[in-house]
Amino acid sequence: MRAPGIYGAVQRRTRKGLGFPINLHRFRRAAATLWAVQDPTNVRGSKDLLGHASFATTEKYYIMAQSRVAGRVLARAIDNLGK
Repeated sequence: MRAPGIYGAVQRRTRKGLGFPINLHRFRRAAATLWAVQDPTNVRGSKDLLGHASFATTEKYYIMAQSRVAGRVLARAIDNLGK
């Protein structure tokens, strides 16, 4: 199977399983985001996993992941104030 076939197969399978297609680049971004959330101390390792030339590219996703985590914590805190 060549690149276009793999790409199409992944999109078809994710559409069938999730109800929407996910392209291969989103899996790369998800890997960096997951690493940043699960192991922020060692997040620089995701640079090598993804083959980025510099950490600056990876850092963009690290900051996004940490912002999401902070947003969820804040939302929970606000919800708990109302209880």
